[in-house]
Amino acid sequence: MKIDLLVVYRFFHTFLLTDSLALLILSFGGDIMPIQMMKSLLLFVPILLLYWIQRRFQSLLLFAVSGAVSLAVLYTASQTVWERAAFMVCGALLVLLYFFERAGSGESLLVRPSYAGLLIFAGIYIYTLAYHKSTLGTVICLFTGAYWLLTILSENRRSLLKLYAQNEKLHRFPKNRIAEGNRIALGGFCVLVTAGMIFLPMSGFDKVLQRIGHLLVRLLRRLLAGLGGAEELIQEEPEMAEQMPFFPGEFKEASPFWQALFQILEKVFVLLFLAAVVYLVCRILYDLYKKYHETVLTDGDRVEFLSPVKGDRKEGLKKRKRSGSLFSARSANEMIRRYYKKKIESTAKKTIPVSLAPEEIEETAGLSGAEGMEEFHEIYEKARYGKERCGQDEVLRMRELR
Repeated sequence: MKIDLLVVYRFFHTFLLTDSLALLILSFGGDIMPIQMMKSLLLFVPILLLYWIQRRFQSLLLFAVSGAVSLAVLYTASQTVWERAAFMVCGALLVLLYFFERAGSGESLLVRPSYAGLLIFAGIYIYTLAYHKSTLGTVICLFTGAYWLLTILSENRRSLLKLYAQNEKLHRFPKNRIAEGNRIALGGFCVLVTAGMIFLPMSGFDKVLQRIGHLLVRLLRRLLAGLGGAEELIQEEPEMAEQMPFFPGEFKEASPFWQALFQILEKVFVLLFLAAVVYLVCRILYDLYKKYHETVLTDGDRVEFLSPVKGDRKEGLKKRKRSGSLFSARSANEMIRRYYKKKIESTAKKTIPVSLAPEEIEETAGLSGAEGMEEFHEIYEKARYGKERCGQDEVLRMRELR
């Protein structure tokens, strides 16, 4: 079986990002031990399991069970509080990541290598410089190099496949020669990138980043000290790194009015920020659930509706609301179409083209003339093409006939 390189690239992309995040959280509790780095390899378990489940099956319950199993494995492997925090956060992130991809009905930028992902590694590396996390910094440097190469390989592969698709009908298209030339050029470019990554740490680039960060810290401290009426807090450059985080904690005595005002504003902003985060998370999860549920239950048998033009919306057309609660089943028409498709799939011995009419589909599946098939066909046509909605009695009858 031919291996899909894009699938391999996305596996390593997801692992590098989540493992970097896990090591970052672990570094909050102290130095990272080698055994903790080995345990972080367990993140491959939810990556492989969740990807296979959301690609192979369409059951929301099965996806939830696989996510719970993945979190249980990560929790069992954890021994300290920081390990549990790191692995639980990363495991939950993976569940949401693949849930979002399934609900979006296609591949998103979150699950494939991209140059934007390098910003995450850059942010973690700057943190390691500021807090003198040498072990984590070395690991992040290696991960950043691997992710950069992964992005180059992935983008090149996508461009090459797009070129093949655009010119596949061209007479005597030199596909093999293009692939060979691309392979040689890509190999040389990856060698140059690798050499540059090896030379970069020796060039003292980390010291340059450290000095730039200290300069920004000094400017920020001067700004905050000017607002608070304090003297300059740091005089010497080497002392800056020992006084992280980046906000001044000592101020001279200011006016009681300004002190009270800033304390009130601080509390208000914190509460507003937390409320906004909670609302945003709940709204995203709710929208994802609705989209996921709709994608799964329609099961590829969608009915497309044309949205009204802007002029019609001004005349008072309102969006139709779906009846039922959040976890209730969909409409009777959708359930009937789903029963029909399951019966066809369970009977057909070969793949049936979706362009066929219902009568042709039944004939191809070998159901023509079967007992109860006429009534089964009529109920399906009413659900699929009729203007009137089917009732629950027809749903129950469809369930009996399938």
